[in-house]
Amino acid sequence: MTLLNFLGCTALIFGLTGCAGTYHSYKDTLKLAFTTQPDASLSYEEVTQAKFDFLYVSHGDRPQSVMALMFIEQGQLKWVSADEAMLITENGRIVKTLGFENDLLNVTAAISDPIINWQQISQQTSWTRLVDWSAGEYGYSVNSNFSVQTGHSLRFFQRDIAVTKVIEYLSYDSAANFLRFDQNWQNIFWFDATSGALLQSQQQLAPFTEPMQLTFISEIARELAKQPQSLESPAL
Repeated sequence: MTLLNFLGCTALIFGLTGCAGTYHSYKDTLKLAFTTQPDASLSYEEVTQAKFDFLYVSHGDRPQSVMALMFIEQGQLKWVSADEAMLITENGRIVKTLGFENDLLNVTAAISDPIINWQQISQQTSWTRLVDWSAGEYGYSVNSNFSVQTGHSLRFFQRDIAVTKVIEYLSYDSAANFLRFDQNWQNIFWFDATSGALLQSQQQLAPFTEPMQLTFISEIARELAKQPQSLESPAL
């Protein structure tokens, strides 16, 4: 399938699913995201000069890939990969997938997600929602509690960024349709300590899925651009 055909199919999919928001399709430079190199990465110049945002994704033991932000609708960001997989994030959290073995179909109560206002998280903070999966698992109740750790840093483009680490402790409250040996797991979110922007996360959608590491590399480049020091340009 050619790049233009793929983009046309993607646009058609969203048209059929009722997307009515503002779409941003950047066909001219999307090829930067569609790399087949192991542990794909982009230079600082490639990230900052692109007309759209990039996302690094590491899924289980697979090499790091690059996804491009193709659509934005009602606060949901829709990221597309070279192999036509799609992640939909809301406030940085994965709320839907397309093209995976067992797709996440829906997450309820996303507007009450504590990571939206992570500065207000306390020991008493909790969040309960229902999730649906394409393998026939619907209405699973998932509960989360949180902890916050300061004094951490991440390094990108030869520069350190001070971050706050938010750990999410998740558990299934509903009985599973299939045999499960682990009902508990963790997610981690790293926020810029100054601006509060989400820079990176490690999200495991359920005990039976492999963890995904999401690096919001375009957001990272914007945060680094605010710093007065000169930036080096090697790829991450």
